[in-house]
Amino acid sequence: MMLITTSHRPTRRTRSFGHDLERVFPNSTYLTRGKKTIQDLLMEAYDRGYERLLIINVWRGNPLKMTFIKVSPEDWGYMGYLYLHGIKLQREMGFRNLRPIREEMPFIVTTAKRVGLDHIVFGQVFAELTNGKFVPRGEKSLQYIADKYNTDVLGVIERHPRGIAVNFYRFDVSREKPVGPLISVKIWIMEDGRRWDYKEKLGIKRDEK
Repeated sequence: MMLITTSHRPTRRTRSFGHDLERVFPNSTYLTRGKKTIQDLLMEAYDRGYERLLIINVWRGNPLKMTFIKVSPEDWGYMGYLYLHGIKLQREMGFRNLRPIREEMPFIVTTAKRVGLDHIVFGQVFAELTNGKFVPRGEKSLQYIADKYNTDVLGVIERHPRGIAVNFYRFDVSREKPVGPLISVKIWIMEDGRRWDYKEKLGIKRDEK
């Protein structure tokens, strides 16, 4: 699905976040960045057969931004960016030492029930960034969606007091609780001009807290 790495000199928390993502994106790999350039990473991703490269950028010790890059020898390029309020790691949600999913299966993105249009649009964007598939929730249960698309993993877009959140379910681990990581998104920007900013949505000026 994708190659996951970080900016140079990541913190322990950022590395843990990368490993958590490896455990919820099917058939993906977390790679220690080291001194590798973007070109090195793209070649690594291409050689492994991945269509996406995800780079986690750090600020003040915490993951700040997720950068998604399309992997293609003829048409590679930056796709979009998620700017984060914060994250909650799997171990902080009560799940430790989950095994990565080393098999091909769909990554399905849906929403919580009774969310707004912003959440639905972001669900479509997140599916595009991750090369997953967006499925409208309606009144369907998460288990029903997972069974219908023959997958063990769902990314679920949820409400959050300061933006939008993404949570992850692994039905081979728990059929009731999300395993995480929980990602709080405050801004998303796509290279084609689409964007969303929770402060702009709420009419909050940038210098206000």
